[in-house]
Amino acid sequence: MTDVALAEAVIYLACIVVLARRVQLELLVIGSLTAAYLLLWAILRNQLDPKGFRDVMIPILFYGLGRQLGSVPYADRVLKWMIALVLVFGFFELFLLDWFSRIFNIFSYYVSQGGLAAGSNWATGSVLGLNGIRPEGIGRTILPSLLGNHRISSIFLEPVSLGNFAVIVAAWGLVKNREQIKEAVFFVLAAAVMIALSDSRYGMITVALLVLLRCLPLGKHHGWMMLLPAICVALLIFLATYFGTQYGDNIVGRLYVSGRTLQSLDLPMIFGLDGFNTNYGDMGYPSLLTRLGLLLCLFLWAAFWMINMQDPRGAHLRASVTVYISLILCVSGTSLFALKTAGILWFLIGCMASRQSDEKENRHAY
Repeated sequence: MTDVALAEAVIYLACIVVLARRVQLELLVIGSLTAAYLLLWAILRNQLDPKGFRDVMIPILFYGLGRQLGSVPYADRVLKWMIALVLVFGFFELFLLDWFSRIFNIFSYYVSQGGLAAGSNWATGSVLGLNGIRPEGIGRTILPSLLGNHRISSIFLEPVSLGNFAVIVAAWGLVKNREQIKEAVFFVLAAAVMIALSDSRYGMITVALLVLLRCLPLGKHHGWMMLLPAICVALLIFLATYFGTQYGDNIVGRLYVSGRTLQSLDLPMIFGLDGFNTNYGDMGYPSLLTRLGLLLCLFLWAAFWMINMQDPRGAHLRASVTVYISLILCVSGTSLFALKTAGILWFLIGCMASRQSDEKENRHAY
C-alpha cells in the first residue's frame, strides 16, 4: 500500500512541477477554492479526509496537463500507443495466463493495497482478481463460448478498468469529424475488442449510448445534458421506490441497492458532513455525495461545463464524458477516480480544450 501511495504521490508532484512553469489562473482559482472547501469540511467533520483531496486533484491536474502540453493530434498518437500496449498484454493474458500471472502478481498487489487478507481464499485458487472470473450461474455476457468465464484485465489488473478505458477510447473516436472516419473506426473497433475481452456490461451499454448520441442531430445543443446526473439519481430512487426486488449481481439489482441507499441519506450526509468514511462499495452517487458534499459536486460540475472547447468536437466530447460519468456512478463507487483511467480521461479533455490544437483540423466540418 505504501509503494502504491508513494508512486501516486510522485505522479501528482510531477504534474504540479510541470504546471507550475506556466500557471493557469482558472486552475489556480478552482484548486484553491476546492482546497479551502475541503479544509473547512475537515474542521466541521473534525477529521481530515485525504481521499477527498486526492479524488479532486486528479481532474484538476490532468486536465491542466492536457490543456498546457497537449493537442488533439498529440492525444491521438499517445492513445494509439496505449491501445497497442493494452491489447498486446490483453492477448498475452488471454493465451498465456500462467506467464502473465508471473509478471503481474495480482494477488500480491491487492494484499499490498489492503483490500485483501494474505491468507484469504483467492477466488478458489485463481491467480485472477475476484472479478476476473464470472461466477457460475452468471457467466460471461460477451462471447461466452469463445472466451469462457475469464475476464481480461491486461495492464489494469482488473477487468472493470479495462472496460472503462474502452469507453474512453470509444468516446474519443466518436467525436472525430467526417474527414477522420478511418481514425474514428479504429478507436471504436479497438474499444469493442477491449469490451469483449473484459466482458464489460457497463462498457457495452455505455458505448451503445455514445453511438446513439453521435447519430442524433444535436450539433452543439448538448446543454440539457448537464442535468443527466440528476436524472440518473431520480431514476435510481424511482427504481428503488416502485420496483421491489432483491440484490443480485446484475444491473437491476445493483441499481436497486444504489437507489435504496440514496433514499437513506439525510441532509448532513448529502452535504458531506456525515458518512464520508463509509464504504458504499459499488454505489457511486452515495459515495460521491458523502465524501465531497453536494455543494462541491455542483461547483466542480459547473466548472466542467464552463470549459471553453475550441470546436464542436469538444462540445460532443464533453457530452460523451457526461454520459460516462453519469452512468459509472450508478454502478461503481471508485472507478470514476481511479488514476489509471481518470488521468487518461481528463488529459484527453484538456487536449481537446487546448489552444495548441491543429487550426486547420479544427476548420473541418463536424
